Amino acid sequence: MENQKKIHSPGLLEKWGRKVLFSFAEKETDKKSNDQFNFRQSSNRIIWRGSFLSFLIGFVPSFLFVYVNFLLPQAEESVLESRIVHIIYVLLLIVFFTLIEFYLLFKLGLYESYRIAELANIELEDEPELVTPIPGMLARIALEIPDPELRLFGIDPYQRLNRRTLALKTLLYKIKVILSNILAKFALKALIGRGSLRLYIEYVSAPITGFWDAYVTFLILKELRMRVITRKIAERIIIEINAVSINLTANGKLACLQAIANSIVFTKTFHPNFEFLLLKLVKCFGLNSDLKDLDKLSEFQKTLSLCNPFERKLAFHLFLIGSCFDGNLSEEEKSILPAIHPDFSEEEWKSTKELSQHIRSGELKDAISVTEKMMQ
Repeated sequence: MENQKKIHSPGLLEKWGRKVLFSFAEKETDKKSNDQFNFRQSSNRIIWRGSFLSFLIGFVPSFLFVYVNFLLPQAEESVLESRIVHIIYVLLLIVFFTLIEFYLLFKLGLYESYRIAELANIELEDEPELVTPIPGMLARIALEIPDPELRLFGIDPYQRLNRRTLALKTLLYKIKVILSNILAKFALKALIGRGSLRLYIEYVSAPITGFWDAYVTFLILKELRMRVITRKIAERIIIEINAVSINLTANGKLACLQAIANSIVFTKTFHPNFEFLLLKLVKCFGLNSDLKDLDKLSEFQKTLSLCNPFERKLAFHLFLIGSCFDGNLSEEEKSILPAIHPDFSEEEWKSTKELSQHIRSGELKDAISVTEKMMQ
């Protein structure tokens, strides 16, 4: 099998995140969660708590920065040296409070991520056979580190992705806080006019920064919860396929791998649970790493036509389940389903949408239950 260490090497930030996660685990070695049946409610509490604390983490340093900035001696406009000293002080304050904010946000994100994984009884195992073990997956989401652009078995998850659109969305996302602050200040200046209260307009950056920190944390933890659920689904899939693998033909095994590969293409992401599924299935089937064109839809259709009815249904349902891993189902995905599997029914689509909804809503038990039914 391909050497995963050569494919991806964790950066310093990810390594630090893993270390922090393991430190949380070491402090609670005897604690086990029995909360899977109430996973949605418990994880919602964690998500809202993390969002509220993130608001405070964004609000307080921003407020203190403005307050301390007002305490600095005003620079003499006519003296260049005085203005330079003032600018240096302001820059040092920005760096100081920004470092505090990011450190606290990162620690909070890692802690809440660990808590959500703990609810699902997911242990922090280093899994050397994987490119992205559980600690790496949690750390990267919590620290907003992009997933590595994997090319396992030649699969290209970005072949249907418009990179220009993605770059534009990323750019707009990065400047949202600056734009919000500017617009809010202009609005307040227009409302307040030239009164003495204009002195306090700078403080508007505190609640705005707090809001965006809370919003980003909310999105991060929701995404992490989906990945925790899909990891449990992936584990369930491996158990189900292990039970029937002895009865699968070579074409049936290949179709299962192609189903996962094409799910990766249509969800436009090669996140760790797809990697987990692929590598575990290759190991389960006893195949070597010389696998090609797994992500070609035409090859998937061709292989399905060579399978028996049981294998065809199994592989097709694997594709349906994998398409739910990002919590979103597109019309593009639905439109190709009849071409992949002529016997595709509205009942199967209903089950697929139900699974996607459970993943999005954080309903772990229900998501696994639907997965088990689809795998039968």
